[in-house]
Amino acid sequence: MVPQIPIENLYYLLCYAWDVTDQLNKVKVDGEHSHSLENLLASVLTNACERLLRRGLVQEYLFREQEVEGIRGKLNLAETLKSHRYRQGKTICTIDELTNDVFINQLIYSTLKRLVRLDSLDEKVKQRVRKTASKFPHLKEVNVTARTFDRIKLNRNNRFYALVLNVCKLIWQSTLPDKSKEGKYEFIDFTEDEFCMNAVFERFLMNFCKQHCQKEYPEAHREEIDFKLTPYGMMFKEQVEEARRVLPVMQTDITLFNPSTNKKHILDAKYYREALVSKYDGNKKIRREHLSQILSYVMNQENPQKPETMNADGTLVYPTVAEDFDFSYSYGDTNHRIHVRTVNLNQPWQKIEERVKEIVKMEGIARQKPCF
Repeated sequence: MVPQIPIENLYYLLCYAWDVTDQLNKVKVDGEHSHSLENLLASVLTNACERLLRRGLVQEYLFREQEVEGIRGKLNLAETLKSHRYRQGKTICTIDELTNDVFINQLIYSTLKRLVRLDSLDEKVKQRVRKTASKFPHLKEVNVTARTFDRIKLNRNNRFYALVLNVCKLIWQSTLPDKSKEGKYEFIDFTEDEFCMNAVFERFLMNFCKQHCQKEYPEAHREEIDFKLTPYGMMFKEQVEEARRVLPVMQTDITLFNPSTNKKHILDAKYYREALVSKYDGNKKIRREHLSQILSYVMNQENPQKPETMNADGTLVYPTVAEDFDFSYSYGDTNHRIHVRTVNLNQPWQKIEERVKEIVKMEGIARQKPCF
């Protein structure tokens, strides 16, 4: 997108996507000085690490076998006798030691060390990363793979690590070895990846609705919808069952529902460089496949026994930094309404919040027949 999403707004998007908005006022970002993504992530990480260090790093008991004077911990009699160290008054014991040198802290420390080797990082930011890393206790550096972060399970005792770990994960995903400079890394702009940013925008919408639209829609979730297709023309039951099994299942990005009012609203997040596309005549159009998708959700979720499904709305939501539009359509003689909306991310965050709430609540949009 040109122009790009302001850095501070990108930080807000990520915090909502990661479901760590409780950290927004605690770990702030300076959009003026964090003028690039790598500087943004480095600044957020150092700010968050400073808070972690003040609070105190997580500690765990580790069991280590070592030689000690006398007996301490659990005696390993077999190894003690085998080594003959008992003759000097020494034994081999298994000792439980409370330490900071555990995997979750090692991962954060290793990420700080990786950032120092990123050439595109501003020197002032890099100096702060070094200073923050020096405040950590002696920790082992670890190798990180795509599955490394799956090893960490957060709970109420280490929940405050959530922001730090998400930033670390994004840094590892966005840095690659620099082929021209040994031991150095280069940063890959993840905002250029539409698939990645669509996932971020989708999770942002979901978590925003859960936090700020509870009054209108107490329930927000992903919904599985079956195609309304019935097998026919097959002689045997096994063939019918197989025909059912091969049908795919649709899954919405966000389904909002209010059981007290029987209101249902399906949101479909679409992160594209251009919300509208030009065809042969040069006129910009809504993407056909996107309209087909939202229509398919709305029509296939119908169930006459559930009133909310017969009046459900569907909305395509596009983030943008330039153009804005609001289109609404009625579908045939049904009670369904299909909307196409944009959220301009190139404006103050308060305006973005107001816009998303407006889309969810459908404010100012009358459910009436078209006037023509």
